[in-house]
Formats: sequence, structure tokens, C-alpha cells
Amino acid sequence: MALVLRARAARAQNAPGSPDAGAPATPPEGALPATPAAPADTGAGLFEQSQAASPPATATVTKGDVGETLAPAATPAFTLNGYARGDLFVGKVSGQNAGETKAAYGELALQLRTAKSQYGDGFAEARIRYGLQGVDHGTFVDLREAYVNTYIGPLDLRIGQQIIVWGRADALNPTNNLTPLDFRIRSPLEDDIRVGNVGARGFLRFAPLRLEGVWLPVYLPTELPPITLPQYVFFGASTFPTPDLRNSLGAGRLHLELPAFEASVSYLRGYAPLPGLTLTSVTFDPVNPSVIISRTAYDQQVVGFDFSTALGEVLTLRGEAAYRRPYDWQHRPYAARPDLQYVLGADHNFGSFSVIAQYLGRYVFDWEKEMGPTMDPATLTAILKTETEATWGDAVRGAVNSQLAKQSQILFGQTARIQHIATLRFEWLLAHETLSLSSLCLYNFTTQEWLITPRIGWRMSDAMTIYVGGQVFHGPTDTLFGLVDADLSAGYAELRVTY
Repeated sequence: MALVLRARAARAQNAPGSPDAGAPATPPEGALPATPAAPADTGAGLFEQSQAASPPATATVTKGDVGETLAPAATPAFTLNGYARGDLFVGKVSGQNAGETKAAYGELALQLRTAKSQYGDGFAEARIRYGLQGVDHGTFVDLREAYVNTYIGPLDLRIGQQIIVWGRADALNPTNNLTPLDFRIRSPLEDDIRVGNVGARGFLRFAPLRLEGVWLPVYLPTELPPITLPQYVFFGASTFPTPDLRNSLGAGRLHLELPAFEASVSYLRGYAPLPGLTLTSVTFDPVNPSVIISRTAYDQQVVGFDFSTALGEVLTLRGEAAYRRPYDWQHRPYAARPDLQYVLGADHNFGSFSVIAQYLGRYVFDWEKEMGPTMDPATLTAILKTETEATWGDAVRGAVNSQLAKQSQILFGQTARIQHIATLRFEWLLAHETLSLSSLCLYNFTTQEWLITPRIGWRMSDAMTIYVGGQVFHGPTDTLFGLVDADLSAGYAELRVTY
């Protein structure tokens, strides 16, 4: 996804089964510590959270004064937890001075985890939602994750539907190119837009090194919010890779884990989660003219590096970098250009106040500014309705392709050769850690785009929490945030009960 839009996918809370070694030590944004939640990844191993979540295998109790020892308590075969929540998002109508409901729904989440045995365990999470999400209204069932873990000596292996997140930086992760996002989902928790995919992930442990491998045989795209298209322009069938073994995504990562320093190098080959745009067909007709465009996936290679280290009790430093090179990008206008992204950040806790500050840069190789067509939409519409394919076919296709090249450059966050971006995330816990004030702030110094996500969380009881906040995007007209600000910017309220 365009680099700046990934800010909505900040690693505020790792979903169960989506380990990300070296996640920031700062508590998830707005997550009140005493509120029951899915276990977070510690970075120590792929399946530590499964082990931590399992009840003890035995329990002995003492009765009365004689010290009678009873039989060990039976280990439950599985644990079931989750939450129920109600959400309301309100924002502005695009192009009008009016407000509208962006989302209003109720959701039930069920999380089932089997007891950990010597050889493995399993986890599944399903979410059932009814209500309005954007332009869609109805009942939605989402099997977010469903996988089985097995432990074979030094090998930990997970197979099934799972969410995989790479990277150590906060909010923006250049090395994270594995599983897609769904920006149509509206939620106060940034992690909720992550999408699980079917595949296999394993770790081979030989301390202080760990070798990680990932295989995803099925392509799933990142989903975008509804985009307003010009008159007579429509989306057609997407052009995505078939589930052929040759189209699988494969990736590897070598971790170095020392007491005061952690790092990894990674390599990925496969189709990028965010597709580009191509022209499918043009129809000249006085009554029903049309321009059909398609979302088209492209394959790429990504080489990455990340590290984290603690400078005593002062702060934690984190860095991440990735070089991305799409295949045959010179002849595929729907593909991104090769680029290098790099992040350096630090986090520190000032008592109950936590802060993460980062700088992110991007350099695009062989960069050229896409200027778009010289033909305006009104002229294009008139030509489609009054002229013929034989006379104007090449001119119309050239104008549409120029516009798609410009839109793809915006979508991929490559509107400048060099970009400089800063992020700041903070959280302040008050009232005996029952009240949380937090926000993620992002500013792109090159494009003048910015994002803020202020949020107040109040834990009314051990099980009930209320969130009130906003998600505000802003940018010039020819930037990504400028295109989506009216659609994605909104204020919200959520009431959640966990069990």
C-alpha cells in the first residue's frame, strides 16, 4: 500500500497468531493494561503466546490443616473467549457540506484456543458483524484466523489461515509485504484491518539464531475504500494470479537474538499485496459509452533488514529498511517503481506517559513524474458519445493510460523521488490506568499530507471499555490522503465487552 496510508495499520495490537518479533515495548495505543485482550507477541518465538495462554498441566491444592493433597486439576481441552462491541462512525459527505454515517454495526468475536500439548495446539477466531460498513449493509462472517501449530524438536510449524506481520518499526513497516489489509473496515483498533491468508510459517531454532520461512500459495489483495470514478468509468474483473504453485509467495528471514540486540535480514519473492490499475476496454457508444479498468497484481522481490536495541533504561532504538524491485516494471505501468524505504525510531516511557518517535524516508529509483492526460473528463466523455473507435481509439486509450499511471503513482506513494515522513505515537495512562489518552500523528514533509488519530479509552470495569476518538486524513488534491480524506475521516464511539 502507499507508504503513508499504511499508518492506519500501525502495530497497535498484534492479533493472536500474528507474531512480529521485536514489537515495540510500548503498550498498544489506547489498550488499557487491565482489559482482557489477546496475548501479544513477545518476539521470543513463534508460538510463545500459545504456550503462555495455555492453563497449567496440573494443579495441587491443600485441604484443611492436615495438608491433604488432592488429585491434579484437569486441564481444559480448550479455552473460549472474545468480545462483543457496538460501533458508530460519523463523517462528512464527499463534495458536500453535510455529514453522514460511515459505519454502524454490532460485532461478536469468538476466539478458541486448544490446550497446548507436547506436539502442538490450535487457534481460531471468527467474527460475526451486522450493520453498515461504508456502502455495504448486512451480515458479514469473517474467519479471521484458523491454524494448527506443531512442535518437532527445534522446528515450530504453523499451517492454516493466519496473519503474518514483519518489521520492528511502529506504524510503517517497509519489510511487511506478506498479508494484505482491508481499508474498508472501520474500527478504533488499527490491527483490525489486517487480513489473514492461508499458508505455512515455520521457525528453526539454533540459538542465538532463528531461521524463519513463509509460504503463501493463494493471492489476496489489499482492499481499498470506495473510490469515486469519473462518469462512464467502471471497475471490471480484477487481474490476479491464479492459485498455481508458480504464483506462490515465498519468504525467508534470519533472526539474530542477543540479550541487548536483535536483528534480522529477510528476502521475499511474490505478488505485491497492493495491485496497480490497467485499462481493460473502451466502448464508443452514443447511449452507453464506457471505460473499464482493472486492478492488476504484479510480482516483486524485497530485501529487508531490521534491528532493535535498548540503551539501558534511557530508550529503545529501532530501525528497518527494505529495497523493493518489481519484476519487469519498465514494461508494466501498473507496477510500482523500484524504491528504498528506511525507518529509524526511538521509544521511551516517562512513567505513565509512553512515546514513540520515528523518521521514515523513501527514495524512488528511475523516478519520473506522471503528469496525467491533457484531455479533461468532459472532453473524454463527449468523444466517447459522439466519435468512433477508428478515429479516436488510440487517443482515448492514451489519455486513460496516462491518468491510470498518475493514479498508480499516487497509490504507491511515489509522487516524489525522495520523501521525508515523521510519526509520533503517544499514550498517557491516568486514573489508576483506567483512562487512556492516545494518538498516532503522521506528517509527510514532502507532500504535506498528515494524519491524526486522537482517542480516549475508559475501562469502566474489568470487562467493559468505551472508546471515543477520530481518524482524520488531510492532503493536497493530487495526494493519497487528499483523495481519501472525505471518505475515511470520521469521529467514532465504541462500547466493548470482553469475556
